[in-house]
Amino acid sequence: MKEYEVRDIVNMTDKEIDMIQENINQDNLSVIEKAYQNRQINETDYEYLKDFYRDGMDVYREVYRALYEVFKHPEYTSAIDLSTGNVDLDYNEQPINYGLKAVTPFTCTRLEYVDKFNNPIYVIFPKMKSAARAIEKLESEYGKEYAEELHNASRYAFELEDMETFREKIRNINPSSSKLHDILRLTVTCKYLTDVERIERVMTEQRGFTKRNYTINAAETRNRFHKPLAQNEKKYYDIKMIMHQHHPQGKTLDVEVQLKIHTLYNADLRTHKIYENIRSLEAELAQKQNDFSTAEVRQKKATIEILTNRIRRINENAIHQYNMMVIDKARRFEDDGYRPLRIAPDYMDGTYQQCRQFIHREYLVESYTPFDPQTAFSAESDVNKVAYLRLIGKLKPIFNEFAEDALEKVEKLFNNLTLAERNRFNGINEVAKRYAPFINRKIRARAAEDEKILNGGLVHPQRER
Repeated sequence: MKEYEVRDIVNMTDKEIDMIQENINQDNLSVIEKAYQNRQINETDYEYLKDFYRDGMDVYREVYRALYEVFKHPEYTSAIDLSTGNVDLDYNEQPINYGLKAVTPFTCTRLEYVDKFNNPIYVIFPKMKSAARAIEKLESEYGKEYAEELHNASRYAFELEDMETFREKIRNINPSSSKLHDILRLTVTCKYLTDVERIERVMTEQRGFTKRNYTINAAETRNRFHKPLAQNEKKYYDIKMIMHQHHPQGKTLDVEVQLKIHTLYNADLRTHKIYENIRSLEAELAQKQNDFSTAEVRQKKATIEILTNRIRRINENAIHQYNMMVIDKARRFEDDGYRPLRIAPDYMDGTYQQCRQFIHREYLVESYTPFDPQTAFSAESDVNKVAYLRLIGKLKPIFNEFAEDALEKVEKLFNNLTLAERNRFNGINEVAKRYAPFINRKIRARAAEDEKILNGGLVHPQRER
């Protein structure tokens, strides 16, 4: 099947675009039919998949309608390459606005909105997952879970001879397709943490929306921002929701919605291929472990550990860049607002209330280690240099700081900063030193909060479920 880019279809007629999708529909339905005939999927999964792939354009259209109710009309609709995060640019190096015609189930698009603070919000629509990939997930992941649940339930009938419990267990087992939420998926990215949490509230809240064609169950929402740091080995943060899309024909289809911070989304793009490599190695070990020597097994496990560590470091660097941006915003409050107007600090330590509140709201605790203002954002650290160069646009978001020649490039760019750019970097350091007590207060509060959850088993309503 031919792959289409946005630039390929924007000059096509609606009829031509619909014809492309119709051909994709037929291919997907053929794959589903074959899988059903070969008993790769059961009847429940068969019917569930057909609801998605019978008319992909209609399903996609309903998802956009749901987003329109929340975000209204986008400022721009760009074509995005999900392997790099790059969008198509015009000769002025500005994103090309292709319009909503570009949003189809077989293209990758990014819709840009602007919040009340003039910060961008991006809604990324990837291509609809192919039926072949959906069936693969049903077989390799969810199908195994379903089979294991059936096996566990059968014990009550064949070993314990408890038919009443057996029937109850069987009734409560959901089909494997009920866990497949990402045939249709989208990602919403925002600049700051509170923006992400606000969008979660708006999308979950039902009051005031009389025509909403979807529901989101808060109990199904997973919020990794509130997961105890000690349990978050890969330092990955997002909010994942399941949008239950109600279609006019009476069916309900699930859509996975991920809410992320811009910097962490860029890290996610970089780690995607690493995750694929890890999954491939793990599958190899699970299926062919007996074919490998002890040394080969040890080597593959070591590779998995190295790759997992790389994911963690990429995410850690993205969080640190985000926090540098938060401190830089507080610096701008001071340097572009209070100081030019000769407004005296609110407190004897030279701090302002607005800056304290902003840092308290937006700063992401990186670890339980106390914040050291002398080193946290100093030029002695290559991590800080990379974060700052990304912050001011001298390095692309997907720049690989672990490449062999990366540090040489970073050093050259950092040494060639203009006076204004260097003053901005120094300003971040000064603000970090001034507000360090409030950052440390937040770290201590987070440590106590996490300890309470881990030791007492308490779960906050907004924490991961």
